[in-house]
Amino acid sequence: MIIVALDFPDTGIALETVDKLKGKIRTFKVGLELFLRGGFNIVREIHNRGCGVFLDLKFHDIPNTVCGAAKVAIENEVFMYNVHTLGGFEFLKKIADFNREYAEKMGVRRPLLIGVTILTSMDKNDLRTIGIEKDIESEVLTLAEIAKKAGLDGVVCSPKEIKLIKENFGEGFITVTPGIRPEWAAKNDQKRVMTPSQAKRAGTDFIVVGRPITAAENMEEAAERILKELETV
Repeated sequence: MIIVALDFPDTGIALETVDKLKGKIRTFKVGLELFLRGGFNIVREIHNRGCGVFLDLKFHDIPNTVCGAAKVAIENEVFMYNVHTLGGFEFLKKIADFNREYAEKMGVRRPLLIGVTILTSMDKNDLRTIGIEKDIESEVLTLAEIAKKAGLDGVVCSPKEIKLIKENFGEGFITVTPGIRPEWAAKNDQKRVMTPSQAKRAGTDFIVVGRPITAAENMEEAAERILKELETV
């Protein structure tokens, strides 16, 4: 499934993008800037257009605070939201248990809970500057293992780690993959990237695409090019 990242500073432009793409794309990512502009109203507006929301706020705080934030996400019936795996096992387990129990209590579909491993804008040199001496693959595997043991549905990872995660934790452990750049698109600030077809061959469940679609002169045409590329795999 393709998730289009609505990385815009303006809610009007974001909703215009949803209106243009909703015939082809069913799920949209709402990140920090757009959420701070529009709050849960932007989530509701996307829902009103018949589409789902990946709430990409990367929660990382004390467990009680994150459970409080998760409560609001669940009440607003987001499709998926994420937390930082660097919070550790007890943090992740508490959120995973709360996510399941509160959704059941509310009688709503349980959102997918996904853990952020290492941001795709980072490389091994960036890790060293913050005191992590492991190579990226080893650190991602460590964090993904903690996430799975804690009961998360999967992880956000770069395309380079998809196969590694699937081999170690099974096909049922979801991978959400930013850093997707078609051959015809610029890499921008992403360092660990793959094309859509490469990511699909590696076995990812969701690819997140932003600027290759949203910055295109014709967004519908760009989305269609990526969908056709995926159909060939």
